[in-house]
Amino acid sequence: MRKIICLMLLGLISVEGWAGEQTWCVFDPLGAKGDISRRLQDVRLTALQNRVDLKFQFFKNEKDAIQAFDQKKCSGLAASNFNTYRYNHFIGSTGGIGLISNNRVARMFLQLLNNVHVEKRMIGQDYEAIGMIPIGTAYMIMNTQQINKVSQLKNKRIGILEDNPPQQALVQSVAAKAAYVDFSDAVDLFKQKKIDILAAPAYGVLPYNIKKEFGESTQVVNFPVAYFAISIVIRPKDYPAGFGHQIRNWFVKNNNVLAAQAIQWENHLPAYYWADISNFEKQGYEAMVAKIRNRYVDLGYYDAYFVELIKRLRCIDDPQYLECRK
Repeated sequence: MRKIICLMLLGLISVEGWAGEQTWCVFDPLGAKGDISRRLQDVRLTALQNRVDLKFQFFKNEKDAIQAFDQKKCSGLAASNFNTYRYNHFIGSTGGIGLISNNRVARMFLQLLNNVHVEKRMIGQDYEAIGMIPIGTAYMIMNTQQINKVSQLKNKRIGILEDNPPQQALVQSVAAKAAYVDFSDAVDLFKQKKIDILAAPAYGVLPYNIKKEFGESTQVVNFPVAYFAISIVIRPKDYPAGFGHQIRNWFVKNNNVLAAQAIQWENHLPAYYWADISNFEKQGYEAMVAKIRNRYVDLGYYDAYFVELIKRLRCIDDPQYLECRK
């Protein structure tokens, strides 16, 4: 059926208006059969309507996808919001600590992608951010004894990304030890007990038998660390005028489906893996995270407009959040 639809769409597009093929480098740990890749096939249908025939080159290692994009082997890149930060600070800030707190807030953000004030911040001279696939909240996964106090993080080895100063500052603030990882080796290092705590979305661990492969004591702390998403950036000069806007419209129209998928992944993680911490500890941690985050807003690392926007959305979702109280 999908092939038939594609052929029908191609028949409606004149040869004169055809913009040709464009390739996106796509990071998906599960390859061409992964959920991220399947979602991009839906985006491809909208691209066809806008005179672009998208081809995808899949990478299980994110560094390889980014390298290929930088070498201009692809005109588009679908990779983590943490690492697309270098191309667009606005969309990269979606992975900021203490910002997008859950899939509901992520969904509200998706609804605004074609807002004029948001859209202009996604368009740069060399790169343009055109969409975001929610993967879910990153939680602390522990293979050490249960931790229910921030003070118990002292001297624990926490896996963080090397080029992420706010994550480094957060680890230092709880007197833990930073262990640098990337998405290609993080889970293996965790399984080998070379790190004690791994921040990851449920999507990242669902393929594993957690108790068997990570250890019987493994638990997931039910408290958000950051938000993980796949961001899409392109070189706009390679595409027809208005292409980015049309793709962002697709994400706006499909915000519910995209967020629902992320929620479904989190719901698939069995209840006995989750560990709760007290409201008192949550409030103390939130205050610490907000302080560090605001420091990096002042330094220009996080996009200030994005931070204020997410604060407003978060207050709609959770009026009791500390920055929402008056």
